[in-house]
Amino acid sequence: MIIKRAEWLSETAEEAILYIGDNSFECAAFSHPCNLNTGDSLTEPLLAISVRGVVKMLSSVQLSIHRQGKSFVHDVVAKVINPQAGIVTVGSIEIELDQPLPRDIGLEDVIQFTCGRLDVIA
Repeated sequence: MIIKRAEWLSETAEEAILYIGDNSFECAAFSHPCNLNTGDSLTEPLLAISVRGVVKMLSSVQLSIHRQGKSFVHDVVAKVINPQAGIVTVGSIEIELDQPLPRDIGLEDVIQFTCGRLDVIA
């Protein structure tokens, strides 16, 4: 995951929105304290906060991540890469859900969910 650009909410408070992604997908994640720069790579998954509406999808469904307007809310369709830890991926973007996955969801399954915010874990 590469930081494509940063938008400071407050430089004094070290709060920023980081636009993270690859050539196919991009999301906006909250970062505090933010000491990262454009071009930096993230090694830890983003944390999806206030996850709701987790449902299993057909494996043929196209992966996607979309920000709802200027809010922090994202609609996500992702592939499960670690069901025990609740980690999913959309392209190079790895996301850890803040709640356990339903028991019928396993490795390589495609799920859809909405989250209230994505946070950078540094």
